[in-house]
Amino acid sequence: MKATTKQVLTGAAWLAILLAMIGGIMLWQHQVHKAKPVTNVTVTSTERIPMVLLLDNRLTHNQVQQLTTNIQNSSATQTLVTAKITATGAVTFKGQLLNSDNRPYIQVQLPQNVSSTLQTQLLKQLLTAAQQQFKFRQFNLVSYGRGGIIATNYVAHTTTSLSPQHLVLMATPFNGTSRKNNSRRKTTPVATKSQTTTLAKMIAQRHTIDTKIQVLIIAGKAIKADQPLPLQSALAGQSIFKPVVKVYRQKVLRSWPTQSGLLNNHQIGNTIQTFIN
Repeated sequence: MKATTKQVLTGAAWLAILLAMIGGIMLWQHQVHKAKPVTNVTVTSTERIPMVLLLDNRLTHNQVQQLTTNIQNSSATQTLVTAKITATGAVTFKGQLLNSDNRPYIQVQLPQNVSSTLQTQLLKQLLTAAQQQFKFRQFNLVSYGRGGIIATNYVAHTTTSLSPQHLVLMATPFNGTSRKNNSRRKTTPVATKSQTTTLAKMIAQRHTIDTKIQVLIIAGKAIKADQPLPLQSALAGQSIFKPVVKVYRQKVLRSWPTQSGLLNNHQIGNTIQTFIN
């Protein structure tokens, strides 16, 4: 039986209605499941508190990456930028922070083979430029190796406004690396007669350090054999900071008996983040 014109039109109408309903449902589902754009949070100077990394210049590129990865730990989403200054005071930045970076990382690079006095002045100049560039006032300073000596001299000669909230010193040879002057196992302060000129000078200048700085010293203890940096030297900073600051902590982590053994210790990140937070 052939369909009449009326039946054909009726069927077409119902089909159009059905297709319209299906299209409407699909459009509704698309709107419901469509990802909403993420609005960047604007960070003010008081909210952004970067972690400034002052590392030993003798570390290789891979060692620096290993250490920064361990330090970043759970906050790896935060941007890492580089701030460099020459002996003549020329400042350059590599990288740019996002508005959402409220705990970013700034790795500073200072010129070598210059006096400690000049390094302190250049670090002050570099941090001042970084504050203007990346819009922050407060910061935390994390150092490693010889960088800890520079950091210690810095906090003893800087202004209160340029002092870090937290200061972390890892594997710092406060009293050199000589086994004659340091014990590889003792955690007690170095005796006055065994102090190097560098350590004795930093102890003499400790009264100028801002007492509000919270200090953490991290040392590595070799698991099986001797280590290049004696434990007592890495903890000798206690004679500098412990009598001065209100908050002082020291932590000994097990490491392999190599110069960079502490770099590979995954506890570093948790130890630093827990202390700072």
